[in-house]
Parts: sequence; C-alpha cells; structure tokens
Amino acid sequence: MLLVTYNRPDLLKHLLNAVQHFNWNYTDFVIVDNASDPATQLILEECKSILNLTIVSLAENIGHGAGLASGLDQLKELNTELDYVVFLEDDSIPKANYLSFLLAKIQDTRYSMISSAGSLVSLGKRRALKPTDSEILTADFALFDGAIARFQDLLKVGFPVRDWFMMFDDFEYCYRIRKEGFNIGVVANPHLEILHEGWGGGVSHSHLWRSYYQSRNYILFVRLHFTWWNFFDCLILQNKRLIGGLISGATWNLTRMRVLGIGDGLKNFKGKSLNPKTLKRNLLK
Repeated sequence: MLLVTYNRPDLLKHLLNAVQHFNWNYTDFVIVDNASDPATQLILEECKSILNLTIVSLAENIGHGAGLASGLDQLKELNTELDYVVFLEDDSIPKANYLSFLLAKIQDTRYSMISSAGSLVSLGKRRALKPTDSEILTADFALFDGAIARFQDLLKVGFPVRDWFMMFDDFEYCYRIRKEGFNIGVVANPHLEILHEGWGGGVSHSHLWRSYYQSRNYILFVRLHFTWWNFFDCLILQNKRLIGGLISGATWNLTRMRVLGIGDGLKNFKGKSLNPKTLKRNLLK
C-alpha cells in the first residue's frame, strides 16, 4: 500500500487507526511524508511499529505526484516482484472491505489499474463515469485516490512526473498508462469516502494556487506529449475556464492565477514555481 501525506495529522491518525482496526493483510505499507509538521511526524512514529510502516521522510514538500514516485521507488526497492499496489489518501476514509474489494475487482481482468473515480476524455470535454455496482467501465483518466494497480505494469510505464509539484500529474500518468497499451477501469466503490479536503473551490486560497498549477501543468503536458489533438484539447479547456470564470464573476486573482500558469507553462517553468502560501513565484526551468 502507498500513501502520501502532508500536514493533515487528524485525518491521518483517523485513517491509520482504521487500518489497524481492519487488520488488513499486506506485505508493505509505505507512507511518504512530504516534510510535514511535527504533529504528523509524531503520529507516524507512533504507528510505525504497530502497522509495520516504511516511512519515507522528505526534506521538503515536493508535491503529490513526486511523492507517489518516491513511494513507488521505495516499494520497488522493498519488493521487485510485487503484484499489486493499493493507493490511499490522507483525506479519504476507507472501510473494512476496501482492500479485499479492490483486489477482487482487478483479479482476472484485463485492467492494469482500477479506480473508484474516473472519466472519459473527448476533445475539450470530460465525462465522469458512473458505473453500476457490478460494472467496470473503461476510463481514459482515473484518480489515484481509491485505486489499485498491477505493480509490474507500472514498472513498464515508469512512475509519475517528479517536477510538476501539484495538479495534472495523475492525468499525465494515466495518459502514459494507456499509451503503453494498458487499460484503466472505474468501479462504484462503496468502501471509500473521498473528501477532497485540499481543493477548496470558489475563491478559497487553495483554489487559487491549485488553478495556477492546473493551468501550468496542462501546458507542460502538451509540451511533453505533443499531438495536435492534445494541443486543441488544451486550447479549448483553458479558454473554457478563463471565459467561464469571467462570465461567472470569478475574482481577478483567480483569473490572474490561471493566466500566470499558462504563461509559465509556455516558458517551461517547472517545480514549485508558485509558493502555495504566499502566491509568490519562484521560477525555475
């Protein structure tokens, strides 16, 4: 199992207490600590021996995608013959049958990754998939949150991008999974509550910096995987967000963050080019 955490000590404690109570059978449980505060570190140390955790403590917050890549590196080092990896998030609440449910869904199927949420991608549009209880629907994109994947297939694909900090790394990774000829599925998962605590929405501070990185990294995605289809898909969606935001009365700060993100993507700026706390830029190519 793999979890990336950053400064959510209460949710993390709730999650780890639940895992202990469920008495799940797993070979390795890797938690990547993205340079969290002491409260998070204390919880991890308290649970380390109880849950047989492997803790990867990072010197700085490198973002979710890079954190996942670091965790997958660690899993590879621990067991190169690993069959499956199950992803957990510190803002999602699993139930007792979460692990067995995902294993039962992926075994004896053609899918390399099965998630609890995903969508189909068409030019300038995204359509969320809503499978019935018994269905596995083929997806173009799926969340890591609530997902299980065949580890040997991930080794062939490679791991998530490490220099985008936040946002869109999951879309890019799903694109590479499909490009390698593997399939992604989505199921209705009654054993997981996805909270999405970090997104915020509206005019929240979190929504501002996440919109910047979403806009920037979409441009970086097109630079990395250029096709005319990807170019026009990006062009349509970026304009939809900008124009839609103006029509809906979005604040100037939100529009400014999106425009800055697009510009910095065109200039190929990567990493933590915007400080999430101060919204000040630190531009590195």
